[in-house]
Amino acid sequence: MSQLPGIICIGAQKAGTSWLHENLALHPRVWVPPFKELHFFDFKFVDDSKKWARWHVRSNVKKLLARGNLTADQEVHLRSLIEEPILNGTWYKRVFGEMPAGRVGLDVTPEYSTLPAEGISFMKKYLPDPHIIYIIRDPVERAISQAKMNMKRKGLPLHDTESWLEAVRAPVITARGNYEGYVPLWDASGMRISYMAFGDISARPQEFLRDVEQFCGLEVGDYPDAHRPVFQTGPGNIPDSVRALLEERLASQREFLAQRFGAEFISRT
Repeated sequence: MSQLPGIICIGAQKAGTSWLHENLALHPRVWVPPFKELHFFDFKFVDDSKKWARWHVRSNVKKLLARGNLTADQEVHLRSLIEEPILNGTWYKRVFGEMPAGRVGLDVTPEYSTLPAEGISFMKKYLPDPHIIYIIRDPVERAISQAKMNMKRKGLPLHDTESWLEAVRAPVITARGNYEGYVPLWDASGMRISYMAFGDISARPQEFLRDVEQFCGLEVGDYPDAHRPVFQTGPGNIPDSVRALLEERLASQREFLAQRFGAEFISRT
C-alpha cells in the first residue's frame, strides 16, 4: 500500500483549490487527508511557511478532534499527526498511512506552487510520478480575492481605500501569484503537470472535473454539487484606484501568461 499521494494540486491560492478538494473527495478512488493543505514540501523549502505551518497542522487537528463524531481509529490517527516531530517525511507518510489499498491520495496545498527549484527537484525525487494540477487565475482578480480574504481575517473595513492599499501592498499578494517566476520552474521540472483555467470552474464545472479525471487516470465520478462555489470571499468592491495599482503592478504577469499559454486559455482564467 502506497503511503504517498498520487495527485498534487499546487495552487494557485484563491484559484478554486478548495472547490477541487471538496469535489475530488467524492470520487470513489480518491482518498483525501483529514484536512486540506499539508504544507510538507513548502515547510522544507519556503522560509515563510516555517513560521506558521506547524500552527496550521495543530489548529486543523484540534478542530477536528473538538468536532467529535470520530471512530477510535480516526482519533488515534489525528492525534498522531500532532506528535512531534511533524512535517517531516515520516509524518507525511503517516498522514497517508490510513489510505486504503487501491485508492489514490490527494494533497491540495497552494503554497507548493511557490517552491524554489530545489524544492521542486525534491518533490520529483520523493513522489512516484505524481499528477500535478496548477489552476491559473487572472493575476489581478486573484490578488483582489486574496487581499479581500486577508482583510476579512484582520477585521479591516472593505469600504476603506487605505485598508485596501495596505492589503494589496503586502509582499504575500505578489508572491502567491508570481506565475512569471514559478511556471518556468515547473515547466523545467519534467513532471506531469496540467495547467487549468480558473474560469472553467464556474463556466463548465462538470467538464473541468472530467478533464481532471482524464489527466489523473480516474474513472468518471459523480459530483452533484460541482456548480456550488466553495469559500467565496463575498461582497466588498475594490476601489478603482487600488485596482488600477494592481493592474499596473501585475501587467508583466498577464503578459507572461499570454505568451506562455495563449490568448484563448487566458480568456478563461
